[in-house]
Amino acid sequence: MFGIFKRYEVEMSPEVRGRITNNGNPLAGIQVARSLSYEGFQKGKEQLEHTTTDADGRFSFKPLMVKSRLPGDLFGQNMLVWQAVYVEHDEQLYHLWSTHKIWHPVKPLSELLIQLNCDLQDKKVQHEINTLDYGGMSSQVVGSICHWQGERISTYYNNELISSYDEIK
Repeated sequence: MFGIFKRYEVEMSPEVRGRITNNGNPLAGIQVARSLSYEGFQKGKEQLEHTTTDADGRFSFKPLMVKSRLPGDLFGQNMLVWQAVYVEHDEQLYHLWSTHKIWHPVKPLSELLIQLNCDLQDKKVQHEINTLDYGGMSSQVVGSICHWQGERISTYYNNELISSYDEIK
């Protein structure tokens, strides 16, 4: 009975750090956006933040945690947090990160979000990350132009599994 009044810590986003390049050259002074939303916080209203890259193309966002009753609700316990990090450059939108994740921290995702090192010339891929051992999903999908490798990560380009990024260059 009292569980419906409990407020839970919901991770909208862990710390985010990265670097943006274009053909290997750092992009200084460009605006990076982080968009977050969760139905259990401000009725799903987008939480939008911006930052600017430094002279070396580096940027960061602080973690964002909120309180919500939704994780304890029978109908809200499986609601997901939407996360997106993107830049617009030369009138084109580049997704550095986009996913729907569970409301609590998931270590493999947090580790990737402090490695958002992306080159605007890289093709957007879909990463399927196995986060089951960390309380997440067996197939956490992340869309990104950032390229990562690891035993928990399967990468797809045009819906086809790739074994190397050289396959799509």
